[in-house]
Order: sequence, then structure tokens, then C-alpha cells
Amino acid sequence: MESRASTPVGQARREAIIDAALHQFLTKGLTATTLKEIQRESGSSTGSLYHLFKSKEALAGAVYADCSVRHQRAFLDELGRHDEPEAAVKGIVRMHIAWCVENPGMARFLATISEPAVLEAAEAELKEGNERFAAAVRAWWRPHAHYGTLQPLTAAQGLALWLGPAQEWIRAWLLGAFEKPPSKAETELLADAAWLCLRETAK
Repeated sequence: MESRASTPVGQARREAIIDAALHQFLTKGLTATTLKEIQRESGSSTGSLYHLFKSKEALAGAVYADCSVRHQRAFLDELGRHDEPEAAVKGIVRMHIAWCVENPGMARFLATISEPAVLEAAEAELKEGNERFAAAVRAWWRPHAHYGTLQPLTAAQGLALWLGPAQEWIRAWLLGAFEKPPSKAETELLADAAWLCLRETAK
């Protein structure tokens, strides 16, 4: 795994490299992009880049992790805004669609990267963050499931039903199948569908 920046200057340099890498990967694709091009765009030295990232795949993994962390942060921020589970479930769907529309580059990178070496590098960097994120979702979910408002699902099951349809719609838009992202009415349709999937029903 790449070395971590430990100072404000090092962190700023790392962020500049990640931003440049995202732009280059989206513009030219992972295979065609060179580290030299990323180094030039970020304004970093060759030594700095290789000190932080041992390979292009490690850098792409860091980009993936950075995008994932930003989305997780937005998710948990939105979750914290709602007291009632129905409002939270629907609010998260709206947030996810809005985040992807506002950050199409990050959303497209997350939706299209499939190279095993990149995903392996991202997984190593995201391990602790993913565990914290899943724990936070479980902690929010557990009392609502206990009192019979939400179904007793695992975090993975819940997230798949929660955002799966919205994510597939967004993915199709990002890849050009749809000219426009979901409209307000379509977003509400997806939000309602998520709630119908996740709420507990009388047995």
C-alpha cells in the first residue's frame, strides 16, 4: 500500500495527485494514462509521486478510495439529518442521486472501474473506513429493526435494496444510455421503492 502523507503539505500534494489522476483516468482511460502525465498535471515531482504511490494501480486504487470516502461521508451526513426511518431512507436515495449528478467524474469512476489490481489496492486503503461505515449503518438500523420499522437485514442486504435501483439508473446515465439523470419525479419513484423494500410489513 502507498505511503501516507503525514503533514499538511504532504496531504495537499497527495490530494493534488489524486485530483490529477482522476482527471487523466476519466479523459484517457486507465491503460492509456501515464504517471508522467499525472505528475505534470498535479505539479508534483517524480520523486514525490513515487514516494506516495508505488504504481499506477496503487494510485488508481487511492482515487477509488478517495471517491468512496467522499460518498460515504455524504451518506452518513444525510443519515444524521433525519429522525424517522422513512425520511432517512428516502433522503439517502435523493442524496445519492444528487451526489452523482454533482460529482459525475467521481461517480463514473466508482461505477466503471473493474481492474482487479485497482480494486485490491482500494480495498486495502478502504478497509478501516468501510468497517466504520458499515458499523455506523448497522448502529442506525438496529433499533429500527428491533422496533419493527425496518426489516432485519445485514448492512450489505440493506444497502443493495436501498441504493441498488438508483445506482443502476445512475450508471446507465453516466454511460450514456440516458440523456439526463433521474428527474425529480423519477427520483421520488426510486425513493418510494427503496422504502417499500426496506420497511417491515405486518406478518
